[in-house]
Amino acid sequence: MITYYSKVFSGLLVLVALFGPFLSYAEEAHPYPEISEIGPGRYQFGDILIDQNNREFSFPGICNQISGLVEYALVHENGKVHESLFRTKVRPRFVHACFLLLKEKPETNFFKILDGNVSEWTNLRRIELSIIWEQNNTYQEKPISSMVINQIDNRELASKSFVFSGSSTIEGQYLAEMDGSIIAVYHDSRAVLNSMDKQSNSDEVWIAHQIAMPPKGYPVRIRLKLPKKE
Repeated sequence: MITYYSKVFSGLLVLVALFGPFLSYAEEAHPYPEISEIGPGRYQFGDILIDQNNREFSFPGICNQISGLVEYALVHENGKVHESLFRTKVRPRFVHACFLLLKEKPETNFFKILDGNVSEWTNLRRIELSIIWEQNNTYQEKPISSMVINQIDNRELASKSFVFSGSSTIEGQYLAEMDGSIIAVYHDSRAVLNSMDKQSNSDEVWIAHQIAMPPKGYPVRIRLKLPKKE
């Protein structure tokens, strides 16, 4: 039986599909999956599990790269996989839709804020990103930031540095959908999320931190936890 909240979620999904300017790209080829309630405040949206009460969602992926330079933490499987730690079958616009379903607005001025006064950075809403996997009959969960290391000063990517910046939209086309770029370590206005680490403006410093990662080719779950409502 569909509950009130399930109806609300379904209604929001319709609004996202109708009014989101990023959704016009390949809409007919890749329609939205149905959303179904699987428990109190929990919804299945294709391969994505949405937890409304805890303001988080998660979906499956694959450990893609454990050494060398990286520019992305996560891309679609048809994206720039040679530059990314993880890959997934989940489409970028579905990830964006989950943020909207949980009533999280993109920080559309993200790059302008980074170029401005540092004091404004504290107002950016941070997204907690972690990777979950099973190894030797034990479940592990680690922040994505611990899996990226700066090869110059040997430090990890700043914790809680990712922001829902939202991809650029040009002539109705959501560019993340075209590129497959979901979570960028090196600044990319076409990605759904970006890092605000002070050295994320360089594509030559970030490498995979193999010791903190699951083995290459391992199935994982990508978990995104949103900040509390304002």
